[in-house]
Amino acid sequence: MFMNTRNPFKLIAFLLLILTLGLSGCLPNFQPIQIPLGTGFIHTAAAQTIAAQATLAAGQTAVAQLTQIAMSSPTESPTILSPTATDTSQPSPTVTATLLPPSATPVPPTATPIPPSATPIPIPCEWAQFMADVTVPDGSKFAPGASFTKVWRIRNIGSCAWTAGYYLVFVGGERMHVRNAYSLPWVVRPGETVDVAADFIAPSTPSRYRSNWMLSNPSGYTFGIGPTAQRPFWVEIVVEASSSKYPYDFAANMCNAVWRNSFRTLPCPGNQNSADGSVILLNAPVLETGKRENEPALWTRPEQSRGGIISGVYPAYRVQNGDRFMADIGCLKDSRDCDVTFYLDYQVAGQPPKNLGVWREVYDGRLTRVDVDVSGLAGLAVQFILRVENNGKPSDANAFWLVPAIRRSAPVPPDWESLPAVRAARAELSAALQISPSRLTIVSVEAVQWPDSCLGIPQPGRVCAPVIIPGYRIVFSYRQQLYEVHTDNSGDLVYWFQLN
Repeated sequence: MFMNTRNPFKLIAFLLLILTLGLSGCLPNFQPIQIPLGTGFIHTAAAQTIAAQATLAAGQTAVAQLTQIAMSSPTESPTILSPTATDTSQPSPTVTATLLPPSATPVPPTATPIPPSATPIPIPCEWAQFMADVTVPDGSKFAPGASFTKVWRIRNIGSCAWTAGYYLVFVGGERMHVRNAYSLPWVVRPGETVDVAADFIAPSTPSRYRSNWMLSNPSGYTFGIGPTAQRPFWVEIVVEASSSKYPYDFAANMCNAVWRNSFRTLPCPGNQNSADGSVILLNAPVLETGKRENEPALWTRPEQSRGGIISGVYPAYRVQNGDRFMADIGCLKDSRDCDVTFYLDYQVAGQPPKNLGVWREVYDGRLTRVDVDVSGLAGLAVQFILRVENNGKPSDANAFWLVPAIRRSAPVPPDWESLPAVRAARAELSAALQISPSRLTIVSVEAVQWPDSCLGIPQPGRVCAPVIIPGYRIVFSYRQQLYEVHTDNSGDLVYWFQLN
């Protein structure tokens, strides 16, 4: 059946229908491909897509829809021409497409400063600030074995209160402290200050020493000073060898002695809390009179029992003429039940100890001056022994020896010839040398405690009884030769020999 070709519009519609059916059957079924596109490529692809859709629609419906979209767009869109029709006598319809606006371009960050937050930075819970050394500033000098108390002034700059569960604790450095921890004296709230104290004993070897301390909370966490609250505060001292003004200073030589209780040797310096007793050097003791002294004292605590003792045996010291043992003795302040007995003994090598004096002291607000002339031991190497025995309440047996020392007065030159022993020695020696007694010149005379009946000179065929005999050692010279004569006090016993 043939179509009437005289109607050109019907012919064009028929041809477009044929073309549309043919293309729809021949074109493959493509799947969409997701490709990231730039702006220019999006415009081109959009135009191609619209042209293809116009060809496939092949009718006025598609053209009308595209025209309607273009007219409804609020923005100006690019114009895309449809493929040229075979009949050029008709004007080509104009097809427009509306493109979606591109996504917002990211705005680069600007240099505009962000205003600070109104939220304050939290203050650490536990934080301390060192304020001052109340006592013992850095570099303070002490004698070996001296005891002292260090006090720091600390401020709480944290946000938590320091309660009874907080402690001052040792964290490192030289172990010269008496205890490892001390509780704080009261609750310290944020912003408040507190004085914290610890007791120390200076080491026995001269040097510079430092001990570090911090605070501890109830959980055992330690904190201190500095930006991170992790720096310690400290005590730093210098221990110097004593330059005593006395011939022998028992306080300065405290740790050269051997200290014992009734059953064991004690450390020096000791622990003031030990039940075994202790010896500690006090640089500024407070006595039962209530006065604080500026001279050293030996604090001697017997073992903590009634009848407990403590004794110190010092190295041998050669006594000279004019030597005296001197000290003030008593009880320390607040030891109200103190009742102790002091003993001063001495020992010569190979012999049992002998006593030079005994003094009993109670807490009565008074001191006792000990002054013992030891010139009778001149020439002997003597070990002095300081001993204390407890008679009362053990915890109050806080005995002291204030400035215990050997002191020497300048002796008045004696009239040696007036001594019977010297006259007897001159007569005996001059007779043995068969010379006039006046030809002997006295070089030295010293009082001596002889250890036996032979006066320290073995006698052939004679038994020397081990007994102490007071006497003299006298040295004479004759023709550049020295002679040593030993006598008893009366001059009844005289023995001599020639010195090489």
